[in-house]
Amino acid sequence: MYDSSIEAESAFYDAFRAADIEAMMQVWAVSFDVVCVHPSGSRLEGVPEIRKSWELIFKDGTRRDFELRCRRIVGADNYRIHLLEENITVSGTSLVSPPVLATNVYQQMQGGWYMVLHHASVSPAPLPLEEDEPSDQDKSPPMLH
Repeated sequence: MYDSSIEAESAFYDAFRAADIEAMMQVWAVSFDVVCVHPSGSRLEGVPEIRKSWELIFKDGTRRDFELRCRRIVGADNYRIHLLEENITVSGTSLVSPPVLATNVYQQMQGGWYMVLHHASVSPAPLPLEEDEPSDQDKSPPMLH
C-alpha cells in the first residue's frame, strides 16, 4: 500500500494526529508478528491487541500534533528502522509533553511497506539537534550500559 517506509511513517503519524483507528490499522502489517510498546506500557503483540490499544488512545477524540525530530533511518532490502523523537502537543491546551523516543520498524511485503513495530518511551531529555552535537573532543566517554 505504501511505496516506502517514509510514506508508511507519514500515514502512521497522520492517523495518530486524526485519532483515526481505521487509517492507523491500515499502516500495520496484518500479522501476529507485529509489536507495539506505548510509553510506560507493556508489550502488545498481534493486530487485535494493538488495535485495542489504539482504540483506547483515540477514544476521547483528542487531536495530537507532532513535531518529529532527529530521524535516522537504517536498514536494507525489505526492512527499515526509523529512530526519531516525537514532540507531542494537544491543540487548545497548555500541555507540554516530554519528548518521546520512538523506534518504528517497517517491512516491505504484499506490494508495499507496513509497520511491524512501534516502540515509544519517554526521553530523559530532548535529543540534540545535529548542529548542537559536540565534537569528538568534547564528548564524554561512552556509557557502556
